[in-house]
Amino acid sequence: MSESPKLVCVGNLTVDEAVSPRGERVESIGGDALFAALGATVVRGNPTILAPLGTDAPVALLGALRVAGTDPESLPLRDLPMVRNVIRYDDAGGRVWDLVLGEEHFEALSVHPTDVSDDVLSASGVLLSAMALHAQLDLAAWLRTRTAATIYFDPQEDYLAGHVADVLDAVAACDVFLPSEVEAAALAQTADLHAAAATFLALGPQAVVIKLADAGCLVASSVDPEPVLIAADVIEPVDSTGAGDAFCGAFAAEHLRSGDVHAAARAGAGVARIAISGPGVSALLTAVTSVGGVPR
Repeated sequence: MSESPKLVCVGNLTVDEAVSPRGERVESIGGDALFAALGATVVRGNPTILAPLGTDAPVALLGALRVAGTDPESLPLRDLPMVRNVIRYDDAGGRVWDLVLGEEHFEALSVHPTDVSDDVLSASGVLLSAMALHAQLDLAAWLRTRTAATIYFDPQEDYLAGHVADVLDAVAACDVFLPSEVEAAALAQTADLHAAAATFLALGPQAVVIKLADAGCLVASSVDPEPVLIAADVIEPVDSTGAGDAFCGAFAAEHLRSGDVHAAARAGAGVARIAISGPGVSALLTAVTSVGGVPR
């Protein structure tokens, strides 16, 4: 069997502390690049990670990187501590994120063009997960003129206010746009997600996938512009952190392999279901190391 197309998962690596409504605190490893690469690995993709490491990276994170197909020594090293988040959950399942070391530190621990090697530029696909705003937007524009890779773009809800035009420029520079429902509505300035998908397709992407959490996703493409709902099996979530990132990694891996956006969406939904079934990256790590993987 030939090797799957190479996918580079670009983003951040983090150390997260979850605080329950009762005040219980649990530290775990995370980061969108790790969740995405594990998601791609579950569906037998061929991912590698591009994300800076800080000087205090936990041993557990280094081990998870290896499981996800990346040698930690190959990653950019910053002379700074890791990105740390405190995530406070409420009784209704809502959560509030606190970036402990601030935005400037987050920007420094994001990926910049100087971190991108020729090996990355020669990959079949590049998934740009949500980093600091300017880092992600600058990288999207920089990559578009330097690689023939399929570029997958996953934005961040928190930075959209005041930056809609800039983010839409990045949408125009990508091949597959992967917003959440909230992000799609904010960027297209409409609650009509079918209209939002049409707006994004008109900017130039080959496909638009609007993530709808436990309702699945809407998929539209330049070949089939009428959005199709890909439903997801509903389960009681243990931890929803990283589910969208895992979805995007699995989607990109399957899309690169088959070119089928609907099959890719089903793969993403299956991996997201796994991701939310355990705390942090634990369920994904278990799935990667199991024999069965995830059905496609």
